[in-house]
Amino acid sequence: MIKIFNDLKNKLEEFKPIKEGVVTMYVCGVTVYDSPHLGHARSAVAFDLIRKYFEYKGYRVKYVMNYTDVDDNMINRANERGISIYKLAQESIALYEEMQRALFIKSPTVKPRATDEIPDMIKFIKKLDEKGFTYESQGSVYFDTSKMENYKGLFQKKEISEQDSEDDQFTQSDFAKDKKNIEDFVLWKKEKPGEPSWKSPWGKGRPGWHIECSVMAMKYLGKTIDIHGGGKDLKRPHHQNEIAQSESVTGKTFVNYWMHNGFLNIDDTKMSKSLGNFISLMDMLKNHSGVFLRYYLINSYYQRPINFSMDKMDQTLLSLKKIQRFYKNLNEYSVAKGKSGSVKGISEHKNQIEELKKQFLDAMDTDFNSPKAMGYLFSLINYFNKNIFIKKNQISNKIKEDLIEFLDGIDSFLGFINPQVKEDQEESGSIWKDRFEKLTNTILDFRKEVKSAKKFELADQIRDLLINNKIKISDQGIDYSWEIE
Repeated sequence: MIKIFNDLKNKLEEFKPIKEGVVTMYVCGVTVYDSPHLGHARSAVAFDLIRKYFEYKGYRVKYVMNYTDVDDNMINRANERGISIYKLAQESIALYEEMQRALFIKSPTVKPRATDEIPDMIKFIKKLDEKGFTYESQGSVYFDTSKMENYKGLFQKKEISEQDSEDDQFTQSDFAKDKKNIEDFVLWKKEKPGEPSWKSPWGKGRPGWHIECSVMAMKYLGKTIDIHGGGKDLKRPHHQNEIAQSESVTGKTFVNYWMHNGFLNIDDTKMSKSLGNFISLMDMLKNHSGVFLRYYLINSYYQRPINFSMDKMDQTLLSLKKIQRFYKNLNEYSVAKGKSGSVKGISEHKNQIEELKKQFLDAMDTDFNSPKAMGYLFSLINYFNKNIFIKKNQISNKIKEDLIEFLDGIDSFLGFINPQVKEDQEESGSIWKDRFEKLTNTILDFRKEVKSAKKFELADQIRDLLINNKIKISDQGIDYSWEIE
């Protein structure tokens, strides 16, 4: 039984999926205006671990992670470089997906881009308008939070730093002066000179940030989804506003379990591009393997902050090598034959091993507490080293095979126990995937150009001719996924 700490209710709850055996999971992705840093990796690895653990437990997971490819940061950066936001997004997404492959992160089932979903965002805002939750001001459209019961109660136990006030979360916007209430948020932004814009019933403009995730989550996962994740900084107002607008449209619970990962800090300060204290992931990968960085990040409980320090790297590497050396030694160890070893001794070893395996899984079942689980893994390793390897005690072939099977199983979500598997993936599978994704991305880009010229029928004919029905190429990207019935 898996238990999740539900951030909205501030308590640990038993996980009960909407559909038996299936998990629907949405995680707020990155704004694609620059190369990824170690903070991005922290969130990506945390939710990859959670997704893969569900799969290890037998669930089918439909995992959606979006790309925010239009916002103020993107517009400013694109204007600085003299390129379109589309080109900037293409470059940044390529770097982000390179990061995912380096850290052995499984590709999301669906990877929608906000700019591809704008027609659905306009429809969503129209529904809010019909239900009386919006108002127009100075050419922009806002959500009226006074119309929603208990808006201020959402994510009430918030984390605000000393220098921030409650009001700061809602007033840091060019649109603040146009609001009826301080908490109201923009759904559709009026067009500004030098910014990309789209036609809408309210005039040319672009969507607000909050509306993007609600629309993409519900489009690909349904009106109510099992899990929604993101960084702790997204609780208020982003996730608060997602709940407000989504539940105002549907009248249903938007998300059953809210999960948030802690920050990655540098000298106790959140890593951030805006603060200039970020560590480029690509720079880190020049000196450290992706397997090592994945291990470093998984060694911290996803809810807690990580205070990054280069001084801790050497000790972390020794711990990783200990795990990998144990796996290698276990595979090479000679087991009991004939009358070798005592049956009683073998039985005692088996009981101790089974108990430590159970404790490992119990820790993972309790809100995916990976550092606690790792403690039990090291206890198992230490037990073997002390009682089996050093003393040259015998174990049965069944014990050895079961333990190797267990280690291979948990490595499906940990991703660092068997280094040979990772080397094989890196040298063969990822090369194939890189080449295939380059081909399909080229087709996707061409299809968008054809569509922009209003040749929709030709665009779909190109897609159907080149791609079989098991792989979908659409405005949202490449989808190799199964569909929920």
